Amino acid sequence: MNTEEIGFGVIGLGMGSNRCKMVVNTPGARLVAVADINTQKAQEIANQHGVDWYADYHKMLERKDLDVAFVMTPSGMHAQMAIDAAQMGKHVIVTKPIEVTLEKADRMIRVCKDCGVKLAVDFEQRYAPHNLRIKKAIEDGKLGKLVLGEARMKWRRTQKYYDGWHGTWEMDGGGSLINQTIHWIDLLLWFMGPVESVFGRTGIFTHEIETEDLGAAVLTFKNGAMGTVLGTTTWYKDDDPVVEVHGEKGYVGIKGGELVLWEFQEKFEENLPEHWPTNVVEDMIGALRENREPLINGSEGRKSLELVKAIYESDRTEKATKLPL
Repeated sequence: MNTEEIGFGVIGLGMGSNRCKMVVNTPGARLVAVADINTQKAQEIANQHGVDWYADYHKMLERKDLDVAFVMTPSGMHAQMAIDAAQMGKHVIVTKPIEVTLEKADRMIRVCKDCGVKLAVDFEQRYAPHNLRIKKAIEDGKLGKLVLGEARMKWRRTQKYYDGWHGTWEMDGGGSLINQTIHWIDLLLWFMGPVESVFGRTGIFTHEIETEDLGAAVLTFKNGAMGTVLGTTTWYKDDDPVVEVHGEKGYVGIKGGELVLWEFQEKFEENLPEHWPTNVVEDMIGALRENREPLINGSEGRKSLELVKAIYESDRTEKATKLPL
């Protein structure tokens, strides 16, 4: 392990090109290489950052100066790439969702544990300061008994977006719920806690795809509160996603990247951690230097996948699905 800077390599340079910039701009991180089967793209991104590029990610994993593999490929490829990295002694970050099936996610988590490497899932909303404020207010009982938690995402995706791997069971694992809405589903679960049962419906309305372009669900949380999830790519534009929670004593909510609702019956002094990572790269660096788990490790990243799969199962059976699956 490098004592000064942690070496990162990014696999998959679609959205991964943005994560390259994140690595470069995070203190303590060093981008050492990139990999993509599109050699033109790999060379272009590598030249932007002055690093080496690879068409075969296995070759990149052989580098001794690479400590963390950042997997930014289609969802159905995460497990194998993460396992390959772990077996080479590399720590792993995967983009959301963790994988497309619970079986593949569990195998990834198990192999990373057996290999003694850390696994993080990049749910970026958990690092936002306003979301941490909500989490701590709920955790400290400032909302009182929780009543309702809602997550709503209404975006637009054209048919062209779905002409590749998006919207397929094999590579996407689902549609609007597992790909886009999962950010806000993860946030809702972080705020509200585990789900006891769910009744969900999904459908294909405006696209030619295998999976869904609209999904909705009613949740019952283990703490007795209720919840709703709505996610669609059939809307006329990309609206700001909304997550709202209320209890007997308070009301909180976000819209897009802003805190828009913060009302409580009683004033209180906020109890926030002294330090909170700003992104998954900073989190992984802290986890390695402090010998702790990343904030969204494999087990945490698995929770949203399990709920989405429960929604799909409920839709298939037309009955409520109990968790855990």
